[in-house]
Amino acid sequence: MQIYLLKDLKGHGKAGEVVNLNDGYAKNFVIKNKIGKPVDNATLSDMKAKADSEAYKTQTEIAAIKAQITTLKQTPITLYGKVGANQKLFGSITSTEIANALAEKGIKLDKRLIVMNEPIKTVGTYNVNIKYNHQLSGTIVVHVEDINAK
Repeated sequence: MQIYLLKDLKGHGKAGEVVNLNDGYAKNFVIKNKIGKPVDNATLSDMKAKADSEAYKTQTEIAAIKAQITTLKQTPITLYGKVGANQKLFGSITSTEIANALAEKGIKLDKRLIVMNEPIKTVGTYNVNIKYNHQLSGTIVVHVEDINAK
């Protein structure tokens, strides 16, 4: 018997999947305990509607991410810090500071998306990577300058 799982069923499948089960097990345990329901035309149409909804949501999310990537390419940011000898900063520039600078320009970006192998500790221009969901990524140009040169 084909069953559409409403909850995860150990050893058989996860919620949202259609699995084949023995008739007795399906009727006496799975359906009775509301873990799944028999597959019929209504269930199939529900599954199709859910899949279409997820696909639309994913496409919308990807379009929004691509728009933000384009905006980031066109929006370099400048951060200032106290500079000592050899153009080294007292402290460092972190992903939090970059996210805050972007927020001031009206671009909302989670600091966890900003990929930095190590904090920026010297004056200069840096390309900082940003990793999004769906294997999308972008870069932003960060200029680090002496606060006294401001």
